[in-house]
Amino acid sequence: MGDLFTQNKPTVYSDTAWIGYYNGESGLADGFAQAGDAVFEAWRATYRPNDKLLLPMVYNYRHAIELALKVAIRTASERLRFAGQDDPELQPEAIEAAFKKTYKHRVEPLGKRLVELLKWLQLGDLPEQTTKILARLHNLDPYGEAFRYEGNLRTSATTVDVPRLAALFRDTFDLIHGGVLTELDVFEDYQIDMLENFGGVPRLPKPGVADEEDLALDT
Repeated sequence: MGDLFTQNKPTVYSDTAWIGYYNGESGLADGFAQAGDAVFEAWRATYRPNDKLLLPMVYNYRHAIELALKVAIRTASERLRFAGQDDPELQPEAIEAAFKKTYKHRVEPLGKRLVELLKWLQLGDLPEQTTKILARLHNLDPYGEAFRYEGNLRTSATTVDVPRLAALFRDTFDLIHGGVLTELDVFEDYQIDMLENFGGVPRLPKPGVADEEDLALDT
């Protein structure tokens, strides 16, 4: 007895989707963002929009943002390991354990962790607007369930500007998925260039913790 996928093999090429063909979790995050876009377009496609689509739209955008944050955290941690950091919390097993036990689906703590890593890499901070959106999204849905089930949404609002809301979600996703991940890709190229041309990459001590070489120079 096969699963639902194996039991539904396409017979027409135009009806075919290739399983797993989405470039890892980064591509999956983009897929959820595109799904949010599609639901938004379906919402406004009629003269009297279908408000049943509001929470499914928000859920797709929210999940896209969560996945993008996790991809960025993994990537930033990899760049720190490449720079010689052996901090246990940067190891892949520790990162995945933290996702499951500590951060779970909570977007604001995930955003704060990403900011810590970006500062560690000396790549700056997230824009204030982005951190505000993550905080407000977390207030609406602290555990990743408010948009999936009835009765869990933390709001006193009775109406919402849907196009503006969709734009805020899209901007937040694009900043993380397009902006931060691109910045980390550029930083990877820089590290590789340093390794190939100078035989090593700059050390990146944890913010607030002096590097051992710096301590030696001070004594």
